[in-house]
Parts: sequence; C-alpha cells; structure tokens
Amino acid sequence: MPRFFNLKVNNMKKLLLIALGLNSLINSVASAETTVPTFKEGDKWIYSVTEAKNTNGLMSSTSRKWENVITRAGSHTISVSVKTTDSNLPPKELSRNVDWSATSSMNGESTVTSKPYDFPLKENKTWKIEYFNSNVDAKVKSEKITKQYTVIGWEDITVPAGTFHAIKVEMEGDWHIDYAPVGATAVSAVTSNQSGSTGVVKTQNAGTPKPVTGKLYAAFWYVPEIKTHVKVIDEDYQAGGALNKRVVEELESFTPAAH
Repeated sequence: MPRFFNLKVNNMKKLLLIALGLNSLINSVASAETTVPTFKEGDKWIYSVTEAKNTNGLMSSTSRKWENVITRAGSHTISVSVKTTDSNLPPKELSRNVDWSATSSMNGESTVTSKPYDFPLKENKTWKIEYFNSNVDAKVKSEKITKQYTVIGWEDITVPAGTFHAIKVEMEGDWHIDYAPVGATAVSAVTSNQSGSTGVVKTQNAGTPKPVTGKLYAAFWYVPEIKTHVKVIDEDYQAGGALNKRVVEELESFTPAAH
C-alpha cells in the first residue's frame, strides 16, 4: 500500500478522534451548564406577572411585579421570600427543593407536585410526575394530576431584563376531578307580583356530579447564569377545552447576592 495512503488514513483517524473529543467536550460543557444551580442568601429576581382569568366566559387580566429573594440556601432545599413590589404586607415564605421542584403533603405523604427541571437538562429528555389527592374539600372527593415534561432545546428569548440564550422545557398535563356525593336540598324563594307574594320551593335530588377532566400546559425558559427561568407560561384549561387561567412571568431583573 502506498505510504501517502497510510498517511491519509492516519490523518483521517486523527481528525475523527479530534471530532469525537470535541463532541464529548461540548456535551460535557452543556451538561455542566445545566446542573443544579448553586444559590446564595440574597439572590433576588423581580418578575412582571400577568394573570388572565376566565370568569363566566369573560376574560379579565391583571399585571403586577413580584420580588423573589432567597432567604435560606440549604444543601437540599431553599426558602424563597415572595411578595409584590407594591405591597406593604409581609412576604410569603415558600420552601422549594434546590432543583426548583415543589412538594406538598397529600394523603399523609410528601408528594412532588411540580418539577420543571430534571438536571442535567438535555434536548429531548423527558420525565413525568403524577399524584393523587383524596378528600380535597367538601365538594371534591379526589383529584388526579399528570404532568409530562420534555426538554425542547436551546433558543434565544427576549424579556424585559434582556435577551438570553435559554433552554426551553414544555409540560403537557391533565387534571381529573371526582366529586363527592351531594345530598338532597330544598331552596326556598319569594316572588312578588300584582296579586301579592308567592313562596316557591325548589328541590334538588341527592346524587353525585359526573367527573370532569381538563388540560394543563406550561413552558419554561431556563438560563443557567440566572439560576432559574427568565420566562414562564402556565395554562389551565376547563373540561370543555376553554382556557380557564393563563399566567405569564417575565424577568425584569436579577441581582445575585454579594459574595
């Protein structure tokens, strides 16, 4: 075999090894960029939050600015002080896990109810959470929530705080409610006309309302150097498919704690 051919093959092998090495390095850097964030007491984010609600078929919207501050940064959990910037009331303290997942006590157990990130974040990665809550209140016997998360990939996004290169995560979900039985009730009313007043009594038979199911959707744009999202869209759809509520959060500013 000619010597120049051997050299050509060897050079191709070297280039392939270099390419594989660079690819491995790029992947490792990307993974490192989306590992669990490190918080410090005093890290502060301000968001503009717009909430749209469907009330009897009519949509109404409100906008406020919210301030989130890390008040305790532990190895597994953090405490976040949350309040509107125009409020004189004391802030609300929320407990979150360091990956920004949230837990709640249900049926005597600690249950994960939200997990927007499963670090490290990689394109096409998926995860799922599902929980069941019984005896929610006097009307609701039980509710079941299912949330499926998918990492969409990196994209540029512009919010009031600026333009960021963020990794987008989407959540598609369902909610299902079973109602508690309703006892027989009698409602009385008085109507008036020219002949005088008349009492009317309406009776509602005992029974159990039919279960209902609706949809959930959310999108998160996570930026590693911000330690959390720069934008969130969170939607809840009624059983008939109509939008029930939409909340949009956009970052106004991020102030890291002083070292």
